[in-house]
Amino acid sequence: MQKIFNWVKCMSIKKKLIISFFLILTIPGLIIGGVSYQTAKTNFEQQITGKAKENISILNTVISQNIEEKFVDAAYFADILTEDTYPNGQEEIVRTKLAQYIKLHPEVEGIYIGTQTGKFIREPFIQMSDGYNPTDRDWYKEAHENKGKVIVTAPYQSASTKNMVVTIAKEVKDSKGVIGINLNLDNILKISKMINIGEKGYAVILDQNKQIVSHPSRKPGAKVTDPWIKPIYEDKQGNVAYTEKDDKKNLIFATNEKTGWKVVGVMFDEEITQAANPVFYKTFIVIAIAIVFGSVLIYFITKSITRPLRKIADSAYKISKGDLTEKITIHSKDDIGKLGNSFNEMSASLQDVITQISFSAEHVAASAEELTASVQQANDATDQITIAMEQVSGGAESQSQGVEEGAATLQQVNTAIQDVNGSAESISISSLHARERAKEGEDLVEQTATQMQSISRSVSESDAIIKLLDEKSKQVGAISEAIQNIATQTNLLALNAAIEAARAGEQGRGFAIVADEVRKLAEQSGESSGEIANLIAEIKADIEHTVKAMDNVNGEVQQGLDVVTKTKVSFTEILSSTTHIVSQVNEMVETTKRIAGDANEVTNAIDEIAAAAEENTASMQSVAASTEEQVNSMEEISSASQNLAEMAEELQAMTSKFKV
Repeated sequence: MQKIFNWVKCMSIKKKLIISFFLILTIPGLIIGGVSYQTAKTNFEQQITGKAKENISILNTVISQNIEEKFVDAAYFADILTEDTYPNGQEEIVRTKLAQYIKLHPEVEGIYIGTQTGKFIREPFIQMSDGYNPTDRDWYKEAHENKGKVIVTAPYQSASTKNMVVTIAKEVKDSKGVIGINLNLDNILKISKMINIGEKGYAVILDQNKQIVSHPSRKPGAKVTDPWIKPIYEDKQGNVAYTEKDDKKNLIFATNEKTGWKVVGVMFDEEITQAANPVFYKTFIVIAIAIVFGSVLIYFITKSITRPLRKIADSAYKISKGDLTEKITIHSKDDIGKLGNSFNEMSASLQDVITQISFSAEHVAASAEELTASVQQANDATDQITIAMEQVSGGAESQSQGVEEGAATLQQVNTAIQDVNGSAESISISSLHARERAKEGEDLVEQTATQMQSISRSVSESDAIIKLLDEKSKQVGAISEAIQNIATQTNLLALNAAIEAARAGEQGRGFAIVADEVRKLAEQSGESSGEIANLIAEIKADIEHTVKAMDNVNGEVQQGLDVVTKTKVSFTEILSSTTHIVSQVNEMVETTKRIAGDANEVTNAIDEIAAAAEENTASMQSVAASTEEQVNSMEEISSASQNLAEMAEELQAMTSKFKV
């Protein structure tokens, strides 16, 4: 199971969509087809079973009617034929009564009376064998034992006519004889043979002794020993299924209350299958056609979804590698098209941000290089000042001998101080320029952060809209499922209505047509709701993929915000460093101005050097201290410019990862 789950997880969206659509299209079709086939088969079985029960009921009624009439006749003669009513020697009166009855009832082969004295009177007259005693006959004994109840013997073949007859007998009122009526069963047998259960089925009549009364292929009177005979005589009515010579049959039986006979209808199961086969074939053809057309539709729908998603995935991969020049071309106007447009807008915004950051980094790097060069010039000038001060210090010891040399040297010092002052002013201008560039970079980074936050909010809003769309699609799916359930219930109602119409026969034909139309409409509604469910499943799959893509985009945006935040911190540090550099440069300018003033004082007092040697020495010490301060300031400026250059290089390295 885990392997299957892993296999599904690694499967492409295209394969998932195709397999899902195919299963959604095929499984309901097969289920509906199977249910329709089973329903049709059950319907035909109920129709044939109902018809069989109806025919069995009719045959049972015919038997009861024929037998019951003779019950009444036997009871009538049992009441009027007694020894008191017709004394000895009056047999002709009895025969006349019996003959009149025979003329009125042609279905009766004979009517007779036997007495306990052995007398036997029958009409039509038949010469009985010598020694014939009616009291020895089964019909006499059975009627005598039942004391006034009408009895029915088992059917037997008449010795005179060879017809199947049954004797209906009753003991006479004075219990001195028994009246018997031989009923010809031809009418019942004809009706039994006329009954058809389906195309091949037939009716069977069995007596109370498990002997055949009527059967299309077996002789009357034959004893039945088949396995199905036992359950028939255990219940009054019901069904029994059995197999005979590879033919599956179903017996529907009932018991005649008057005679105890079993009236059986034999139904062949293959007729039910044959009747339901057209429904199966038609359903199979419809499912096959639906699968073919559905497969074509699935192909185009899957293609319309996976192709733009593949483009978006490829572009997202390139952007994740730093290529912001990638653009997506999607011509659809649906949610995927909107996603592609939003993706392009996001890429363009990121491209602008990276371009601005790269531009600012280049300016910062250039300013740092200019600042470094200016600091180097200042260091060189400071070195010259140091050398000059050493020379001045040496000249101070030999003032008396080298006033002219001191004046020349002082002139060199003055020139060097002017150079330092010019370099300091150049450094001040460069520092101010670097500060302005750093300020511009900080402003650009602030704008970039604002724009990235706007992009993040847009992505969050898009994510919320997509989730809302997912909720709406679930609601539509629920509605589609409700429609499907209604269609299914309507289909079942239509089938039930068709069954009832079939039972109604000719009078229900119009209702059957209406029920069939309702069933077709229900099937169409079911198919439409199935298509809606397919579309909802496709939209949900698109939304899930879109949510994943938006999560990836949101992650990229958050990374962009982190980069911008780091860049902002770097620019803040750069701005702070440049501000400090400007302050140091200003101090250096003030120092050089003081040095220049001191040098002027030295020039003005060159004529008084001898008198002011101590003052000159003090001034030289002051110049030396100022020069040392200037060296320290230059070192700080050099360190700050180096840090600024390193930050600019880091920023350029970060932006160089992106292709704009």
